[in-house]
Amino acid sequence: MQNLFSIMPDFLRDPDAFFHSIQRDENVRSKALSLGLVALFSFMIYGFMLGLAKSPLQALSSSVKVPVLFLSTMLFCLPALYFFSLALLGTPLKMMQVLTMVLSGISVTAFLLLGLAPITLFFVLTSGNYEFFQLLAVIFVGISACIGVYFLWRGMTLVEPTRTDALNILGKRILFLWVLVYGFVGTQMTWRLSPFVGKPNDPFYWIRPSRDNFYVDVIKAIQGALNLPASDASWLMPLIFGGICIVGLGVVFFAGGMLIGNASKKSAPKVETPQVS
Repeated sequence: MQNLFSIMPDFLRDPDAFFHSIQRDENVRSKALSLGLVALFSFMIYGFMLGLAKSPLQALSSSVKVPVLFLSTMLFCLPALYFFSLALLGTPLKMMQVLTMVLSGISVTAFLLLGLAPITLFFVLTSGNYEFFQLLAVIFVGISACIGVYFLWRGMTLVEPTRTDALNILGKRILFLWVLVYGFVGTQMTWRLSPFVGKPNDPFYWIRPSRDNFYVDVIKAIQGALNLPASDASWLMPLIFGGICIVGLGVVFFAGGMLIGNASKKSAPKVETPQVS
């Protein structure tokens, strides 16, 4: 097992070397175990900070539920990515290799949330607005998850062997659809495992899903943070879904641009400078 304190900094400094080592099946089990432990520890710390907004008991509950949220979502969605890639593309990667690739993206998300934990604690100590804190958590998790998805996208497109243009496009579409499914499963899992923050005046509950769904809860949180009555917030639904689409497209275009740029650098012919005698 690799050093837990160095695997993420080493990975972020040179992700392509890490992905190529997975492609060559070098110490994949050790890497998967290290990434899983990093994600578990980081999610527990961030979940504890979230729950402190209500009580120490809620903090303990959230420190358990945040890792369960991300890791269980991964386990539910991982077979779909592997079997579709195997059936339609004939991927040479083994299940353990695909698992390590997905864990790399999730670990990036967890590592970034660990870095945001002190900021979360600051707002716990200085703010008493439940809706504002709820929105802050959604924003922090959303941004970190998008960056984690970018690294997953980068890794999966890098380790797949060169194929025809048609299969290459099909592979990227499969990965894109899987990311969407992963997002929807994750939001549904968030709703089923709620509360993570907990309303200040409510009694403690381990799990108490709301009557609506994740997106309706986000809209209600925006209404509460801005002190808007329900009649004045009808425009929030298209705004939120439009924002989600724009952010999603932005992440895809950003990832695509980075990958095209890397490919251009690698494929650029070397120009030999003639020696002057």
